[in-house]
Amino acid sequence: MFDTYRAAFTAPGSVAFSAAGLVMRLPAAVYPLALVLLVSAQSGHYSFAGVLAGVYVVANGIGNPVLARFVDRLGQGRMLVPASAVHLAAVVVLGALAQAGAPDWTLVTPAAVAGFTYLPVGSLVRARWSYVLAGRPELSTAYSLESAFDELIFTLGPLIATVCATLVHPLLGLGVGAGLTGIGAVLLRAERDTEPPVHHSTEKHPSPMRSRGMALLCLAAFGMGAMFSSAEVTMVAFADQHGHKALGGVALAALACGSAISGFSYGARHWAAPVLDRFRMQALVFAVLPALFLAASNVPVLLVCALVVGLTIAPTLITAFGLIERVVPPSALTEGLSWLVTGLSVGWGAGSSLVGGIADAHGARWAFLVPVAAGLFVGALGLLVHQRLSVTAGADGAPEPAVVG
Repeated sequence: MFDTYRAAFTAPGSVAFSAAGLVMRLPAAVYPLALVLLVSAQSGHYSFAGVLAGVYVVANGIGNPVLARFVDRLGQGRMLVPASAVHLAAVVVLGALAQAGAPDWTLVTPAAVAGFTYLPVGSLVRARWSYVLAGRPELSTAYSLESAFDELIFTLGPLIATVCATLVHPLLGLGVGAGLTGIGAVLLRAERDTEPPVHHSTEKHPSPMRSRGMALLCLAAFGMGAMFSSAEVTMVAFADQHGHKALGGVALAALACGSAISGFSYGARHWAAPVLDRFRMQALVFAVLPALFLAASNVPVLLVCALVVGLTIAPTLITAFGLIERVVPPSALTEGLSWLVTGLSVGWGAGSSLVGGIADAHGARWAFLVPVAAGLFVGALGLLVHQRLSVTAGADGAPEPAVVG
């Protein structure tokens, strides 16, 4: 198993840029909770704290494809430091205003700027893998590794934010996030040999959203994000309603653990089936497994269900990112990857906002219908994506880049 991952890291510079990317994108899971803990510590209320975290997440979802488009035009090296510098300045202003007890409305703008200017680091790293492993089967392994890193990040990030804010100082969570962002940006910029080249062209820079199948893939990502967030919120509510509130975090860890296990295992083998066929299969599995939540009769059963449902997450994301690499033009790859992340983010927000009211009004068991519905939505989109892209499949069964008007 480890030989497959070792082969991926034989590419010069791969260890360095992957590690730098891991450092720089860890704050993605630190910032939202750090904002909630900081603002609630200052005011004693969670209402505006949640709104401010939402502003940050939405602004980040909007900013990701915009910044990625500039990255594709100018190169990663020219964007990493300027964008990160603006991001860090906004974080400093945000922290200073919160610490000074400034009115709530003054925090909105710096939160939005900080979210918008936080670069889509996962997309930058995946674009580098696509460059250094172009045409090699180890690319799927690299994507699997990055998906496992994502699960690690969203397991460690909230823990870091909580420890910093509760045991040291409410501002420390933001400070750690800013420090990691700055260090990661400098380290990643230093790896110039693995930076994807800029595709200079006299033609207008193509939008990846005009590529065949991209809109459907982003809708599928929306459904994935909705499933993740609605399942997490409902599991926490389920544990609380069964008198084991502390075990809600264990359920979230079980979901992430299942995803990490499947992602690591998925990347440890070479797949003969084309990525388009694999995405359809993974989407169908993704559609079925969330129904297991309805069988949860108590918290221990819920933990087992969460672990099993988590097994479908990473492989579905891996094949989705693999499809983006196949269907968008190379000159727009970073932006294409970022649009998928934006779909996930928007779906995440929609799912979490919808399911909370259902859990409060009707109980967590009814709220589990939301992740079940989101899973079915992804399964249907998987079939539509396969049908849409099959008409442009090449000799190896993989879709060829195609731009539609």
